[in-house]
Amino acid sequence: MIGDIILQKRSGTLGWIVSFFTRSEYVHCGIELNNDTVVHVYPFKGKTFEPIENWDDGNLIRLTPVIPLSEKQITCLQWVIAATVVKGYDYFSAIRSWLWKSKDDLKYTGKYYHCSEFTSSAFREGCGIDLVPNRSDDATQPHDFLTSPHLQQVLEEK
Repeated sequence: MIGDIILQKRSGTLGWIVSFFTRSEYVHCGIELNNDTVVHVYPFKGKTFEPIENWDDGNLIRLTPVIPLSEKQITCLQWVIAATVVKGYDYFSAIRSWLWKSKDDLKYTGKYYHCSEFTSSAFREGCGIDLVPNRSDDATQPHDFLTSPHLQQVLEEK
């Protein structure tokens, strides 16, 4: 569904390394845009649009807004995502978010992004929703979305 946040669990060597530092099994995230397309910021690629099938390997959790997004919020979210220029993946911010948290450190926001920073920023700017209150976008990690008062997990039907 448009506006859902997709969390990816660790897999592979890089996933285990990230998981070690973050102390979380969730190592990556993105936003579902439309037609099952996920936008995310990925190392070495920057902002990327991919079919959800490329992600769906049984290691995903889908979070949806508790209050469904209005048509205006969806349009604004899509516009912000399309208009945001991502110069590249912000390795420094990602590593900094693993080691220490600063709710006021916005120095690098808007230049380079890591996956959860991009997701949090897009919702804040596009929908006016602060997904992880009291934490800056660049200090947000994928697992922080699990505790968001604005998101709930979608249980897949079997």
